[in-house]
Amino acid sequence: MTEALRNWVYGIVGAAVVSAVTLTITPESKAKRVAAVVCGFVMLTALIKPIKSFDYGSFSRSLARLREDAGEFSAPALRANENLTRAIIEEGCAAYISDKGKLLGISGLEVSVTAKLAPDGQWYPESAALRAEAGEDKRAAIAYEIETGLGVPPEKLSWEDRGGG
Repeated sequence: MTEALRNWVYGIVGAAVVSAVTLTITPESKAKRVAAVVCGFVMLTALIKPIKSFDYGSFSRSLARLREDAGEFSAPALRANENLTRAIIEEGCAAYISDKGKLLGISGLEVSVTAKLAPDGQWYPESAALRAEAGEDKRAAIAYEIETGLGVPPEKLSWEDRGGG
C-alpha cells in the first residue's frame, strides 16, 4: 500500500517537473498556451492514474488485517476494564450490604459479593457471603434488604455465624 502511494507521489512530482520545464522553455505564443493545456492533461493523468488501477481487493484485505490487529491490541485493555468493572460492582454492593447491616444493628458484618456478567454485557451481583453475629430476625431483615436493593435472592446468600446475636 505504501509502495503504491510512493509511486503515485513520484508520478505527480515527475509530471510537475516536466510540465514546469516545458512551460519555462516554451516562448510566449500560441504554442505556450497549447503546451499549458498539454501539461494540464499530463498532471490530470498523473493524479487520476492510481484510481484507475486501484486494487480494491488488496485494500479490503489490508483493512481486515488492520481490524484484526486492532482487536488483538485492544483485547487486554478490554479484559482489564471488565475486571475493574466487576471489582467496582462487587465492592459497591458489599459496601451497600455493610451499610444496611449497620442500620439494622448487625455488629461485625463482613461481606463478600460475587458478580456475574449478564448476556447484555452488564455486571450484576449474583451472590453474597456474609459473616456476622446475627440472629434469624436480623438475617431475614438484611436478606430482604439485599433482595430488594440488589436483586440477590435469599437462596444466593451464604452465612457464617460469628456467634449469637
